[in-house]
Amino acid sequence: MADAWWTHGIADDRVSLRADELALYKHLLDHHPGVRLAGREGCRDCEAAVAMSRFAMADTAMYLKDGRMVDPARLHFVHHLLEQTADLDQPALTSSHTFTAYLYHHALGAPAHHVCSPDRGHSYSITVQLQAPPRLMTDDRTAALKTRVAELQRDLQYRELDQIGDGAMATPSDLARWVHTAVAARLAVPDTRLSIRVEAPDAGLGPAVYPPPQ
Repeated sequence: MADAWWTHGIADDRVSLRADELALYKHLLDHHPGVRLAGREGCRDCEAAVAMSRFAMADTAMYLKDGRMVDPARLHFVHHLLEQTADLDQPALTSSHTFTAYLYHHALGAPAHHVCSPDRGHSYSITVQLQAPPRLMTDDRTAALKTRVAELQRDLQYRELDQIGDGAMATPSDLARWVHTAVAARLAVPDTRLSIRVEAPDAGLGPAVYPPPQ
């Protein structure tokens, strides 16, 4: 069902897309009533759907074939469930941004000339890449990505790694995971379509990618 929904979304077949969502909505009501359909934090469409559900009127509401009224908020949450379940091998658009962060890694006892000396630091090349099908790569989403990357580029300059996040930043992999969390929280997108690549060649470290390639 998720794969069919994805295909209909790419083709912009909104009638079939909604039919897929209604089919899963009914299936969950009938066979998995314990599944909690909750909004995704930061999704404005979720907020609008919740507001709409509070003022839904019987004469304007959507109904299942058996006469049950469709809750617009829960129906929108089904959209997110399908979005996370769909086959990610389907065609997608990519939005990618790369910036350089100059960061220090405090090495106790390192002499002044050492590559890890606090007075030298390293340059980290950070690439943030988002992939989504055409209908989901909205202007709002790409603008939010660009804004968040600009904020990170501003904030990750001449900082000590030990002072970023929870202070447990020791490797490019740690930095990639932290950046991923920071961007995903703003975009409210399924984690599997957002990837972060961090490279620090002058530190003699190999590239790190998060999530790790399967």
